[in-house]
Amino acid sequence: MSLRIVLFEDNSEPRDKVLGELKSKLAGNGEAFPFDLDGEPGREGVYQDRIENALLADPYKDATLIVTDFDLSASRKYPGLSEQQVRAAANRLAVPECGYARSGKPSSDDFRRLSKQREASIVLDFEPGREKHLAEQAVSVAEGFAFIDERLPMALNELKRTTPGALMASILGKPEYADKIALYASGDQDRLVDMKKDDGENDKLYHKRLACALGYWLWDSILRYPGVLVNQVAASSYLNILEDDYNQSGVQALFAGALYGGPFAESGRQQWWRGMLDDIVADGGFADGREFASNQLDTKVRRSQCSEEPAIPAGYYCMFSKKPVSLKNSRGGLPWFPRGADLARVGVSKMLELGPWL
Repeated sequence: MSLRIVLFEDNSEPRDKVLGELKSKLAGNGEAFPFDLDGEPGREGVYQDRIENALLADPYKDATLIVTDFDLSASRKYPGLSEQQVRAAANRLAVPECGYARSGKPSSDDFRRLSKQREASIVLDFEPGREKHLAEQAVSVAEGFAFIDERLPMALNELKRTTPGALMASILGKPEYADKIALYASGDQDRLVDMKKDDGENDKLYHKRLACALGYWLWDSILRYPGVLVNQVAASSYLNILEDDYNQSGVQALFAGALYGGPFAESGRQQWWRGMLDDIVADGGFADGREFASNQLDTKVRRSQCSEEPAIPAGYYCMFSKKPVSLKNSRGGLPWFPRGADLARVGVSKMLELGPWL
């Protein structure tokens, strides 16, 4: 599927650099366009209406993804424009949108600290001079949404019950994990509100909205909070392997069969299917991943360490420190944790620091 990425950037120097990297990364698999922010200011209509109308016309129509700087206030055509207004226009058209900060470096978690979450958000990591990295992330996001959009019709046709968990499991090619994925929908209704078809809505727009909502849910919840899928730190902690040892090529090869290869897999956030990790260890007849790896490699693989108390094993993952933690030295079940994220915790030191606001 040919990708179409629209870039909102009000500073010409970074715009040209990011645009060049986007075009290079797409390399014949699509196009990237800068949104015109430099014309004379318009006098009629609110910004999101004007942007929506512009996105319906050439060269921006049928965009796969919108990428925008959070601060667009220097735009001549839309003075004081913000990412939220671009996002509002994108939502109306069911076009996925992601943002980045050219000044400073807010991470995705800065938008979730103290439980102040947006319904769904994709925040790309960016530092001046790393335009190539930004472009790689953006293209991965566009490819992920395009994959979901392509697989969605088949999933809808195959399933008798089109629940969020069943749809996502079918799209990811893992129907056996439908119940586990469904747990991420519980308590996460704000993210999934667009999954309901509106009265009189045509199928084309509904499918676009549904694909968009599923993509945000996957990126912002299922891939973020360890449970059915686990990131590198969470995987090593869960398997009871010290992270430095888990990163060794020999150990990685033992668990390569569990690597996640679905939408957004190329975004730099390597993930593993937790159930498949369990199967690899259980099939060998071992109690945990450390015992399995030590046996297979005929060497001592060190156990995991709780970042709060290194003398004991970890097993879980702190969402704030991004370090392994033990059950004893952490707290789970926060209201904004998806129910399926049973490995997501907050370490005791972070609880002391942030507890009153969590």
